Amino acid sequence: MESDIFGNMGVKKIVTIVPPMIGVLIVLIVSLLYPDPGVIGITVLFSLMLSISPYATWKYFRVKRIKAMENQFPNFLRDLVEAKKSGMTLSQALKDASKNEYGMLNEEVKKMSNQLSWNMSFDEVMTGFSKRNNESDLITRTVRILMEAKKSGGNIVSAMETLSSDVSTVIEIEEERKSEMMQHAAVMYLIYFMFVAITVVLSKVLVPMTTEMDMGGGGGLGMGIGLGDGGGICTPPMPFSEDFVCSFFESFAMAFGLGVEGGLYYEGLFVSMVIVQGIFSGLIIGQIRNNSAASGFKHSVIITGVGLVAYILASRYVPMEIM
Repeated sequence: MESDIFGNMGVKKIVTIVPPMIGVLIVLIVSLLYPDPGVIGITVLFSLMLSISPYATWKYFRVKRIKAMENQFPNFLRDLVEAKKSGMTLSQALKDASKNEYGMLNEEVKKMSNQLSWNMSFDEVMTGFSKRNNESDLITRTVRILMEAKKSGGNIVSAMETLSSDVSTVIEIEEERKSEMMQHAAVMYLIYFMFVAITVVLSKVLVPMTTEMDMGGGGGLGMGIGLGDGGGICTPPMPFSEDFVCSFFESFAMAFGLGVEGGLYYEGLFVSMVIVQGIFSGLIIGQIRNNSAASGFKHSVIITGVGLVAYILASRYVPMEIM
């Protein structure tokens, strides 16, 4: 019974609903056990990441699968055309095509062939194939045109040949675009690591300065500066948010083993900037290269991980004199 429920929900619904529920439960438990604003803030942040990551991972592999299917789709259409030219019906041509190799498209072609064996019509089978892969504009648009050409009663072979050629051209253009966009992706990587380097310099220069100001009575600068629990200078963005904001960033810094006393607030602020910038830079790279932000998830993981490690190592072991 349980497996039937999960089967009906589908993987997409599971990764969309279950992780956020777990994230909310974790936040509630931590809030009851450790009612510290900083700890709660960090828990909310990591629970949010826990909630988003499964869906983002599923979406990434789904987009990758769709792209692989699109690349094989012209070959599938050409085989249908050749079989149709030999005198087969479209249903017979599809069954014959199921014996060929189409990579990621194999599963769908075999499923369509089995459906034809269950006395489903060719139109129903192709429409179902289009609906199952509705994330692909290329597949849905091609199937729709094929169905219209079939209904119009024209030369279906000629229409399919044209479709196959057009789909191949679209894929080639997309590959050329992706190749050209590689340069822009490389620039995004470079900009991000420059940002990390600048953040490291700021942490090495700014944090010691604020610590000295704090020790020397620098709190009287007339800027509404408050002091967090760690003793460092903390400027909250809104009145009455001092306890939460300061405690959050100081706890965030301590979670990564960064900062000492006066430097906790800014170290936490800087490391959070590195993480946020890395995540969104990766998503932008995916949008630029593949026209899908979800496909940039792997870039987010790579550059955020490398940037975070680089920042932590530099903050701990690079002496200030080098700056």
